[in-house]
Amino acid sequence: MPLPDPAELNGLAARARAHAAVFSLPLRDQNWRGSSGEFAGSGTGSSLDFQDHRSYAPGDDPRHINWQAYARSGNYSLKLYREEVRPVVEILLDVSESMFADAEKSRRVVELFYFAFSSAHRAGAFTHVTLLKGPQWTPVERGAIMGHRWADLALGLPVTDASAAPNLFEVPLRGRSQRVLISDLLYPTHPDLLLKGLVREFGRGLVLAPHTVGEATPDWNGNCEFIDTESGARHSRRVDPSLLRRYTEAYRDHFSRWKAASVRNRVPLARVPSSLRFEDAVRLEAIPGGVLCLA
Repeated sequence: MPLPDPAELNGLAARARAHAAVFSLPLRDQNWRGSSGEFAGSGTGSSLDFQDHRSYAPGDDPRHINWQAYARSGNYSLKLYREEVRPVVEILLDVSESMFADAEKSRRVVELFYFAFSSAHRAGAFTHVTLLKGPQWTPVERGAIMGHRWADLALGLPVTDASAAPNLFEVPLRGRSQRVLISDLLYPTHPDLLLKGLVREFGRGLVLAPHTVGEATPDWNGNCEFIDTESGARHSRRVDPSLLRRYTEAYRDHFSRWKAASVRNRVPLARVPSSLRFEDAVRLEAIPGGVLCLA
């Protein structure tokens, strides 16, 4: 797992904070419930955003009585204001070996992770981070993110089967939170299973899927040695044009199924190439698809 060294992690985190000033998670598109903050909630509160009137009832705050209306009608009524709350953002980072198969992809994974965290922080959200590796998961404290110790936690998770997908039904997610899954989605499992786990308990899901050119259109030819990214096992295989064509078709069909499932489950999904600058990469699918928006 070639994770960037601490100096490079510092640089990627700084770049991500700069990106979060230009792009953001679409947190303002959702009504929230929770603690006081600056986002519109789904209840009533004490902000300056007027919402409606209703009749006064015993126990209501008399400071909200509309005295001008009382002077006209003799009846007590209340001014209702839009509740202001802080959103809850949960970042789920897949740290399986395939996410760090080469240096270019590893940098994009880390950049997306720090970007999501920085964007949530700028919005004043309660932010929780969980590392995923197959059926295993571990929470990450805020200090471990800022100090890059999350990378040690990722390296410490046991090796898993390459085909093992996260079981998001077992990960403790907070109700009605915004869940941001960062994963290359290279699992043979049915996409609906993972996406339904992502949005359970009235949560809202987003998926950022980093990928490389070598995954989508490899240049394999002749006798090749393949390495299982999870276990490190090696095996040789002769690759001819027919085999390469079957691979590229299977890869394309795999992500077609993920795209269709994301529409069915109302989970915006964007693939993010590793070879482009961050600004250019997110403008391909993430911005048009509503996974991210302009800050």
